[in-house]
Parts: sequence; C-alpha cells; structure tokens
Amino acid sequence: MIAASLPANEERRLQALDSYEILDTDFELDYDELCQLAATICQVPIALISLIDRQRQWFKSSIGIEKREMDRDIAFCAHAILSDHILEVRDATQDVRFVDNPLVLGDPEIRFYAGQPLITDEGLAIGTLCTIDRVSRELTAEQRKALEILGRQVVARLELRRALLNLRRLNADKDRFFSIIGHDLRSPLSGIMNLIDLTVTRFDELSREERLSSLQLVSHSAHRLYNLSEDLLQWAKLEQGAMEFHPEILQVELILEEAVESLNQTAATKGILLNTDCEAGLTVKGDRQMLESAVRNLVSNAMKFSRKGSSVQIEASRGGSEIVVRVVDQGVGMDSEVLERLKLEWRASVRVGTEGESGSGLGLALVRQFARHHQGRLEISSEPDVGTTASLCLPAYDPATQAVDQQS
Repeated sequence: MIAASLPANEERRLQALDSYEILDTDFELDYDELCQLAATICQVPIALISLIDRQRQWFKSSIGIEKREMDRDIAFCAHAILSDHILEVRDATQDVRFVDNPLVLGDPEIRFYAGQPLITDEGLAIGTLCTIDRVSRELTAEQRKALEILGRQVVARLELRRALLNLRRLNADKDRFFSIIGHDLRSPLSGIMNLIDLTVTRFDELSREERLSSLQLVSHSAHRLYNLSEDLLQWAKLEQGAMEFHPEILQVELILEEAVESLNQTAATKGILLNTDCEAGLTVKGDRQMLESAVRNLVSNAMKFSRKGSSVQIEASRGGSEIVVRVVDQGVGMDSEVLERLKLEWRASVRVGTEGESGSGLGLALVRQFARHHQGRLEISSEPDVGTTASLCLPAYDPATQAVDQQS
C-alpha cells in the first residue's frame, strides 16, 4: 500500500476546511440527497461526501457505509485531493497504490473507486464526492460529467454554509462593537472627565499630593482608554482583512522591553511588580507592532487578574525551533470549564478583574490572530487561586539557516 503524500498547500487546505465548521456535524438532507444522486447515476452501492482532515477522512454523508470516519493513511480520497480532476480506479487489485490496502483486502472490499475533488473558491481540495463498487467497472462519459457537476454542488452548499456563518459572526461582532463603545470606552472616558472636573473645582483646596494622585489616576485611565482604542482598531482591521504585515528581524528582548514599559504605570497603580527575564540573543522574524501588541495584551491580562502586591513574570527562551514568550501571573486563575470556554468562545470570555476592571474580550483574540500571522500559536494553562501561564510560541529566526535556505 502506498499512502498519499501531503498536498503542497496542506496548511492552507486545512485552514479552509476548518473555516466551514462542518467536521463532526450531523447528517443533513441537502448533502445526503447529492450523495444518493451520485450513487444512483453511477449505479454503485456506495457513495460518500468525504472530507480529509489532519489524520482522518470524515464523511458528511455516506451511502452504503455505516462508519463516519476512517484513517487518512488508507483513504483513496487522500490520493484524489492531489489532483483537480476525477481519480478513477477501475480495479484496485491491479493498482500498486491500493492492491494491499485494508479497504481492498477487507470490508468494504473496494474494487472500483471514482472521486471528484471538492475544490473551494480558493482552489483548495478539501475532500471528495466519491462513488465505490465491489466489482471492477468504468464510468461512462455521462457519469463522469454528472459526478463533476454534483461535486460542484457540494462545494456550493459548503460555501453557502460558510457565508451564513460569517454573516452570523458579523452580526455578533456588530453587537460586541457597540457594546464596547457604549461601555468599555465610555467608562474610562467618563472617569477621566469626572476626575478632571473634581480637580479643577477643588484645585485650591487640594494638597500637592492629592493633585498628583488625581493626575496619576487620570493618566492610568487615559492609558487604559488608549490601549482599548488600539485593540479596537487592530480588531477592525483584522475583521476587514486590512491589517498590514511588515516582517523584519526583531530582538525578542526589545519587544518585551517596549511592551512592559508601556504598562509600568498601570502596574504601579495596582501595586504589581513586573519581572522580565529574556534569554540573550533571541531573534524572530515578524511584525513589530503585532508582536508588541501581543505581549502587551498578555501582560495586561495577567495584571487584570492579579492581586495587589503580587508579581507578573515575563520570560522568553528558546525551545528547539521555537521562541516561547511566557507570561506567568499569581492571580485568581481559571477552572477547566472557564479555560475551555476561553479557548473555544473568545468573544464570550469577558471577565471582571480583581479590582473591578472591565474588558472587551478582544485581547486574547488579537493575540491568537497575531500568532497565526507568524505561523505561531497561543497556549494557556491555569489553575484556580494559583495563577495562569500564557505562552506565545513563535518560529525562531536562525540567521545561519536562513542564509543556507536563500542560497539553495
């Protein structure tokens, strides 16, 4: 048996598949009818709408097979997605790729296979509409044409599904946007106005220390307002696909310093100590603004859920081919339920900080998006009343390796 190689665009292909949010959903009549029509036209006992995931092929619809998934390594469809036209195997026992395949030697004893790749609007093959028989055969020209047309109809339904999902997100985002403007932006702005009015009205009565305290509170609220505005602007650009990406060689230590410096005043106001520990010589290739914003959001989030007098550790080290930036707090932490909700439903993960700080819920969403732009990821672990560790994992930049790659 010869397992199919991975497509050259595998990562983009998987991202496209994930965008439909269809894996592990229930059977649906629209897809079942197309699958049944394919089986009827091709006069076969088995037909599948098969989606090729990372380690498996999963069936959105299946005629003649009860299983909902199989290993990708033995999938005929994994071979079919390597091309943009029908893969037809007239006799699997005579094909070197499949002669000793478990699906040929055992149930369902495949002899004939014809798979039409499901090509997305971006030109990515995410699966197949396939027909299978237990006897050798050959499709007629009319059957091949019908299978191609039905395959396009499957993709059309997938695209409609994605469009509806995006529409629901846009409506939810619109509500969240107005909520942020109505509360999260107005609240610190109102606080600034009240503090200034009070200070001006009682200026002669206030001592020098009281005036300084008022100014520090105004400064704190202004910084909070500015950071939230920046997050909103970045989020809006990401949603509109207008976020520019300007990669350059960056010193990780400088990224940490810039991000932490912008939060020193807020940390001092809350009585939190920020400690930085960065391994020397770490470099990444990335967008300075994105990475500084990502670190700033992680540190700001850690401070939000830390208690007065505690500390937040910001550290960076190299592990294999990755640079890992960890932000570790000694705060309230999260139980497994909150942590899972935070991972899966970031727009619903708004929580109040230890000093009543509100939040938009955008911070971690932005960090995840920025991490993806750098082929990285965000990992979060937490324990109630112990604290939380947020790890931003980025590909390390190795000048020597890069030079060799460029020459080759």
